[in-house]
Order: sequence, then C-alpha cells, then structure tokens
Amino acid sequence: MVKKTYTDEQRKMDAEQCREALNACLSKDYEKAKTLWESLSVEGNMLAKVDLALLHLREFIELSDFNFAIELLQEASAAGLSNATNELAFIYENAVGTEKNLSLALQFYRITADQGDARGMFNLGRFYLYGISTEQHTANAMLWLGKAAHLDNTDACYWMGALYRDGQYIEPDPSMASNFYERGASLGHSYCQNKLGIMYRDGNGRDENLEQAFALFELSANSGNEWGQYLLACMYIEGSYQPINLDAARELLTLSARHGLAEAQLELGVIYGKGQGVPVDRIKSIEMYKLAAEQNSATAHFNLGIIYLNGEGIKQDIESGIQHMSQAASLGMDEAKEVLVMLKNDHGLESDETPTLQ
Repeated sequence: MVKKTYTDEQRKMDAEQCREALNACLSKDYEKAKTLWESLSVEGNMLAKVDLALLHLREFIELSDFNFAIELLQEASAAGLSNATNELAFIYENAVGTEKNLSLALQFYRITADQGDARGMFNLGRFYLYGISTEQHTANAMLWLGKAAHLDNTDACYWMGALYRDGQYIEPDPSMASNFYERGASLGHSYCQNKLGIMYRDGNGRDENLEQAFALFELSANSGNEWGQYLLACMYIEGSYQPINLDAARELLTLSARHGLAEAQLELGVIYGKGQGVPVDRIKSIEMYKLAAEQNSATAHFNLGIIYLNGEGIKQDIESGIQHMSQAASLGMDEAKEVLVMLKNDHGLESDETPTLQ
C-alpha cells in the first residue's frame, strides 16, 4: 500500500503556486499553462506534475508526450497523490498511449481505494463486479461500490441502485435501489434523478408520487440529460400530473432526439406522422423513424415497413417495406413476424425473403 506522504499543508502550498497556471488553462491558454507547470514541476510541485501530465494526455498542447506524462504521474503517485494513481489506472485500463494492462490498472485502483479515494473505490468495485483481471466477486464489488457511494461518488450511487433494482447479482430490493438513487439524485446525478423519478412514477420502491416524478424528470431535463427530456415529454403527452402540453413535449423530444436517443426520435416520428399538435408531416416523420431505425429500434423499422408497404405519404415501395419489416422481425418483434407471414401468403413471397419465424 502506498502511504500518503503528501501532506494537506503541502497540497495547499502547491495549489497556491499552481493558481496562475490553472487560470491560464481555464482560459484555454494551454501553452502558458504548460510553461508555468513545467517550471513548478521541476521544483517538485506534485500538483503541477499531475496537471502537466494531463495537458499531454489530453493533447491540449503541441508535441504531446504520453511517455513523459506517465513518468510525471508515476512520480506523483509514488508521493501518494490518489488522482495521479487513478489516472495511471485509467491509462492502463484503456491503453492511452501505452499497451493495455488490466492487472496493473487493478493494482492502481486498489492502491487508491485503500487510500480512501472514492473514485478508486468505485473502479475497484467495478473490476470485482465484472471479474476484470480478477475473480468475479459480488460481495467485494458491493463493499467497494457501497463505500464509494457513501463518500458521495455519484456513479457508485447509480451502480448500487442498478444492482438492487435489477437483481442480476443479488436479490432485488427496490427500496434499497431507490435509496441509492435518491442519494445520487440529491448530488445532481441526472441518471439517478431519472431512475428515482421512474420509481415514483410507477410506485416501485417508493409510493407513487407523480409530482416527485415530474420534478425529478424536470431537474434532469434542465441539466441537458436526454433521458430526462424524453421522460418529461412523455408526462406532458400523457397529461400525468400536468395537463397535456404537446408543444412542450415536442420541444423536449426534439432536444432529446438531437442527442441521438432513439426513443425520442421514434416518438417524434409518431407526432409528425399523426399530426399531434402539429400539421401532418410525413417527410419529417420518416426522417425520425429512419434515425431511430439506424439504432435498431424494432418499432421504427416496423413503422417504416407499414409506411412503405401502404405508400403512406410517399410512393409505395414493397421491397423497402419488406426489408424494414424483416429487420423488425429479426429484432424480435412478433407483430412484424405476423405481417411477414401475411405478406408471404398474400403475395407469394419466397421463404428466403423473410426471416425464420419463431
């Protein structure tokens, strides 16, 4: 175990010396920051070594040198700086400028976890959960993830919530899941806000409370979270808690769709296809369905199949309709499989034009 030889007093002193360089970095004057941090690094300022390493690793400067960055991080890690050790672990886990070495990454995460670092605890728990370079061990995973969550690591809060909600590795416990989601949500984690909102909406792990669900989705949406935007839009469409507001829903779905969320793209396709609160726009509807279909949305493929088969707003195209319906069927949509059977019976399609029906 690496001892913390780097005292709080030394950290404060080094941080004060790094202030000018940090301000230059925040102003995106990376070359000035580099010059200042280089000078401080030579003098033994450990925070400067870490920040200078990150400039190289993030390639914010010309002639970035990953090997030099790793050397700087190794010096800072040896002095007991957990953020340097975490960066080294990340580098070896993700092969950033060096060969992947999961065993070494695990070793570094364990060091920072033993030092009481929440980020290291989270990642050590993650390695145990998935058996990355170690034997899969649910109890150890829960131990370290739980410790990280109680140190307010929001990712750990989310993972602990998911573990108790899904019951993949442990017995499901919706109440415990909601507690961890609540902790993460209170710390501003938008995905925890979404999950806790869903629990309030559905009365699962928490008593049904649409007001709370709406408030949590709104917090998440306002932070720019695509799922929060989608979930809030659905409440406006359904008129749950607030009156139906299709304009607000469409605005939220448009934002979410721009983030690439297939569910939002699909919902917009329905809105424009049916003219819900807007004039019918088949072209826009098809555009949205195609975007969702590119992400393997079975429903989007099914809807495109119907549009092409029936020639709804566009020229009828049986071949394209069959292709999309086949895609929906291959993604497990039973309704699409039934349509293909009918097409085969009605149009005498060859069996190899349809997927195997189950």
